[in-house]
Amino acid sequence: MPPFRMPIIASSVVLVLLGVVVSRVGLTRLTADAASRDPHAYWALGLIALLPGWLVAFVGLLGTEPGAKPPLVAAVAWVLSAAAGLIGAIATEARVRGVGDSVEVHHATRLWRLGVLALLPAWGIVLVGYLAR
Repeated sequence: MPPFRMPIIASSVVLVLLGVVVSRVGLTRLTADAASRDPHAYWALGLIALLPGWLVAFVGLLGTEPGAKPPLVAAVAWVLSAAAGLIGAIATEARVRGVGDSVEVHHATRLWRLGVLALLPAWGIVLVGYLAR
């Protein structure tokens, strides 16, 4: 494995872990007053937890040489990752929309997890594609 791959993978993992921790702290603070909120607020907190780490690895798949075509595996992973991210966001948002206009605090963690799960497959695909190129 070339040496420039590991810093991108490591930074992606660190950003995801940091995003999950910060997002979870935000969820705890958001639910502290026990007020009923729009379910999309909890879902969006989960969604943005993985976004920075996914984005670093996603852009890293494009390569470092301007104008050069990415390898086939990287190009396929790039497209599949984008598709998985969109499908995950659409599918989980549909589940959130089915909850209603507002939810009680005890459902907040479940909705946050749905947001995290929306980008998890896309992040996994991009990491596998990055390692396989």
